Amino acid sequence: MTAFDYARAAQTAERLIRNFGAAGAIRRQTPGAGPSYDPGEPTLTDHPVHVAITRYTNREVDGQRIQASDRKALVEPTIGVEPKTSDLLVTPDGSTLTIVDVTLLRPATTTILYVVQVR
Repeated sequence: MTAFDYARAAQTAERLIRNFGAAGAIRRQTPGAGPSYDPGEPTLTDHPVHVAITRYTNREVDGQRIQASDRKALVEPTIGVEPKTSDLLVTPDGSTLTIVDVTLLRPATTTILYVVQVR
């Protein structure tokens, strides 16, 4: 039996998101370089990504963990950074959404897709 080609699945996910999604960014905030009592202004860094934003189905919305206004963002796997809940997602239309949860699809050490819950 041959092994499943996870790298090919990651390439397919990236191709589909680039074809059907749009350019956005993962915005990461780094604390200032000063002492802990006065660290100074934080540094914001935007990491470009392609993202496809969809709605959650009525079945997925439970009103607590996933709210009706939340969106599901499918983020390409080769962005150079792993999205975190402390990051923000800059959408293709320029709005900024808070990352609530990140689900990683990574079988056999190959990242296929990030499913990001944004609010």
